[in-house]
Amino acid sequence: MSNQKRSHQTQNDRIWAYTTMTASFALLLIWVVPNTILLRHVLLAIAFLASLMVMKTNAELFIRMKTAIFPLAVLSLLFIWVGIHYFFFSLNPELELKEITSLWVRTFLGFVAAIGLGISLRKYPELMKFFYFAVFLTPLLNVGSYFYSSYLRGAFLHPGAIVSFLFAKIETAYFGAIAGAVAVGNLIRLLATSVQKGNKKYIFLFSAGLILVMASSILSGTKNGVAIQVFLYIFLVIFLIGSYVASRQFFNPKNLAIIGLILLTLGFAANFHKKTSTGWNSIFADVVVAIDIDQHTQWQKREGSVTTPLNYLGNPAASNTYYRAAYATAGIRLISMYPLGYGSINQSFVGIQKIAGIQSDHLGQIHSGWIDFGLAFGIPGLAIVFLTLLSTIYIGFRNHPYSNLVPIVICITLIPFCLIAETSYKQYFESLIFFIALSASMVVFNVFPAVQDSAATKHV
Repeated sequence: MSNQKRSHQTQNDRIWAYTTMTASFALLLIWVVPNTILLRHVLLAIAFLASLMVMKTNAELFIRMKTAIFPLAVLSLLFIWVGIHYFFFSLNPELELKEITSLWVRTFLGFVAAIGLGISLRKYPELMKFFYFAVFLTPLLNVGSYFYSSYLRGAFLHPGAIVSFLFAKIETAYFGAIAGAVAVGNLIRLLATSVQKGNKKYIFLFSAGLILVMASSILSGTKNGVAIQVFLYIFLVIFLIGSYVASRQFFNPKNLAIIGLILLTLGFAANFHKKTSTGWNSIFADVVVAIDIDQHTQWQKREGSVTTPLNYLGNPAASNTYYRAAYATAGIRLISMYPLGYGSINQSFVGIQKIAGIQSDHLGQIHSGWIDFGLAFGIPGLAIVFLTLLSTIYIGFRNHPYSNLVPIVICITLIPFCLIAETSYKQYFESLIFFIALSASMVVFNVFPAVQDSAATKHV
């Protein structure tokens, strides 16, 4: 191949990579914004087409990676399982076909777009800053909205009281979880290795980002958002302690100060949230009474229409805790009864209850992404997604672990978060598969010299 032809191919590859990043960047900015369906569709189509070109110009990677491509191969089986489910196991073929031709088409476009984006981020690491900015924009806008509303009303509003946030609580928690995972992954690399030693600017930026996400969750009053941030803070501390012990630097005053500062920040944030959010003091008592769905059937009534049952403390269970725990218990039971699933991302809980003869006024979901997805596509669907997550984590730790920390932590974060948050619903499900595919792609295609463990600081 002549130098001129090779240069032309390189230029085209860069153009398609930057196009994929541009479309994905815009998509991440507006994915959770209401009334942007048409724009989301256009951006998904652009990202999909540009990603196909990225994959075409880097086709040799798919052959070269061989067994390392396992996570993406497994995740692609999800679309095959949806087709098999529709033809052989659907409990509502008309509804399932409707979602296949809409939601699942968008999910597939996002899946392909994520692969191209993963390759682009690894091949051109200067694009990473745009991805970081996109995921941190939601918590930034949330906090800005809070202070702006407080300014307009002349006083600081009570956390959770604001009703004019641009995003609802699930968006705050969801994109906060992704942003928090990005911050923690980078902080572990910066603080636990000598590669980034002395890089105070990046340590400050990602630390500020982690605090920003916690503040966003607290100010919007989202319990699952705060819960996942607590998980991330604890994960960061445990990983750092393990790293410092392994390197025999645990008693280094600087390292002890870092761990102490993280724990102090976590303690202050958790204590503040506990004081401004109800239900935490009795959460275990409320869960105990909620999971007894046969004796206490209030969960079958519309939330707020009846008094919740008394917990073992003698008080009515907190409504949000009671209903979510009861729904989850009922959902798990229904999955055991219908292990192949109902076939609808949006309406499986309602549909399966009707088939099982359960009377319920609740027309929504379980509020647990994994249980909702299990109700939709059964144990095989859950097995595909979890095998993708676990294999991505395994391969990420096995090959260049420190440069894979961001996708690794995203996958680790999604496992508990999707258990407590409503992530299997409409565009949230589409973005869930997008982030799983992106994480897998970043791990699989971490083969370019610029992003290996010996990378320069600017490629953090």
